[in-house]
This record gives sequence, C-alpha cells and structure tokens, in this order.
Amino acid sequence: MIDPKNIINISGGIIADPELIADGKIMKARIGVDYAGSEKDSDNNSGYFDVVFYLKDKDGFTSKNASFVNTQISSGKMKKGTSVSVVGRLLQERWKQDGSGRSKVVIVAEHMTYGPYSKSNSDSSSSSATSDNSQAAIPSSF
Repeated sequence: MIDPKNIINISGGIIADPELIADGKIMKARIGVDYAGSEKDSDNNSGYFDVVFYLKDKDGFTSKNASFVNTQISSGKMKKGTSVSVVGRLLQERWKQDGSGRSKVVIVAEHMTYGPYSKSNSDSSSSSATSDNSQAAIPSSF
C-alpha cells in the first residue's frame, strides 16, 4: 500500500519508448508534462520525469496492472507519444560520481494506465487497466 505522505498522481506523454530491463522485471520510461498556464515560447513550460515500474517479483507479476503494462509495452501499444497516467511514490536516488554526491528524484509507479488524450483509449484492451486495483503492491527491495 502507498504511504499517504508520499503519493503522486501525474499524467503526461511518454517521450521515448519504455524499456523492459532485468529480464522484463522492471519498466523504465520518461514522461513529459506540460505545465498548466505556462506561457508559450517560455523556457518553463514542460517537466520531464523518470518513471520506474517494478513489474515482476520472484513469484511473477506484482499485479494485474503490471501484467497489463508489460503486455502493452511488449506489443508496441505503449510507446513514445502515448499519453499515460501514473499513480506512485517519489524516491530519491543517490550516488557518487567523480567524487561528488549526485541525486535525482524518480517516480516509482504503483499503477499505470492510458491517459486522457491517448489514441489507445478507444482500444478495448486498455479498459482492463482501469478495472485493476490502484493500490497494487510492489516489492519493497530495489
């Protein structure tokens, strides 16, 4: 279950084809979000966020939604340009590079569906994503 003090709900467009890594256990994607009310031709009108979705653990898929997302990516339906909605939590990754501390904040997805502007919304297979429980559990170890 998501800690209510650390929850994010964000919608945006996938800006590069999602990757399935670690033998299909993890999905990595990057989404772009246009800020409401931002001025046209401004340098501050979009944000870009890394999304990680732990699809499988040692027992298989972590949820029906994880299985759905895996199927959509594998079949080429969830790809660059697709509008998505993500419910998850924020995680700050930290590492050392060239002797200095570095960090970035990523979104760890708990649930992912097609967004409100996706061409795939008319696709009958996308309806299974919204019928799943949005409180899907993911492995606590990274």
